[in-house]
Amino acid sequence: MRIRGLTLWLCLLGPGLLSCGSSTHSLTVSWTFAGGASCTGTGIDQVRITIAGETLQPDTFPCGSGQVLFDQFYPGSYTVTVDALDGNIPSPPTPLWSGTVTVDLRDDTTASVVLQPVSNQNAVAYLSWTFAPATGQAPQCGNGQRLDSVAIFIDGASPNLAYNCGDGLGPSQVITPYVTAGDHTVQLVAYNAAESQTAYAQTDPLTIHFVTGSAPSQATVMQWQVGGLAMSWAAYASLQTYQANPNQSVPCASTGIASVSVFLADPTTPTTGTQFNGYTCASGALLDNAPPGTWLPFVAGYDAGGQNVLYFQDDVNVPQQVTIVAGHFYSAQDPATQVFVPLFP
Repeated sequence: MRIRGLTLWLCLLGPGLLSCGSSTHSLTVSWTFAGGASCTGTGIDQVRITIAGETLQPDTFPCGSGQVLFDQFYPGSYTVTVDALDGNIPSPPTPLWSGTVTVDLRDDTTASVVLQPVSNQNAVAYLSWTFAPATGQAPQCGNGQRLDSVAIFIDGASPNLAYNCGDGLGPSQVITPYVTAGDHTVQLVAYNAAESQTAYAQTDPLTIHFVTGSAPSQATVMQWQVGGLAMSWAAYASLQTYQANPNQSVPCASTGIASVSVFLADPTTPTTGTQFNGYTCASGALLDNAPPGTWLPFVAGYDAGGQNVLYFQDDVNVPQQVTIVAGHFYSAQDPATQVFVPLFP
């Protein structure tokens, strides 16, 4: 905090004896919320204190502390403002509740500030999530995991806010954006931030009753929207070679294949489906974001330019189908989550 200099007062203690003293006092700033609300009920973690004409350092404090003591203030009139800040908007600091009081400081004094909402969007809720049971190698939720992010939709719209997936997992909780008091629908979607296309799991739309100053807590369950599949392939000189000896494949180094793409095609309209890129001749594909349904597993091996298909599956002579079930992922013990696709020139 800034201290306004020090004035020395001369005090006569005895014949020829002088002592110096200070005329400053302490100022305690305390805050409460209107209507009996609390830091937890309003979703506020931090407050910022401003005293007109003073520079405070630090000026931001935990909401739950309830008060802060400043010392060495000179007698006078001080206007004190306390802003309760939106934790979802770190920059610039955005007040959600605020209050101002002016005190006449002549001795140690307390400035008691009552915080009022600054807009009608002042109600929040606390959310947590778990995931529905899954089988096999399901994507995991957390920092650095496949599912690293959770998006929130309120009344069907995105507030452009994403949480770290682990922040609301199990007993942990996150706070919603601030909304008007009343009923709102909330939906959560778990996804991978780098991919940012697939909804791996999501909650059903849930109606929550928001109340100003009294945040409810809501536990939710993420339902899986995808399943998994392990795909492997090998190149053969011909269909006849494969039929005669499936173990007699062409070595990858001799195929000229530089990249491989996987396409799960709709059996009714094989030109539509979902494509997965970025594989090599020898890599195989471990999919954990395949859409549920029955699909034709198409695999294409491309040359170095990526334009010419060198090897492709034969869906006429070697027809195959795979069925993806939401929440069922690859398991070495589950043949339904595995498929081998032979490729031919």
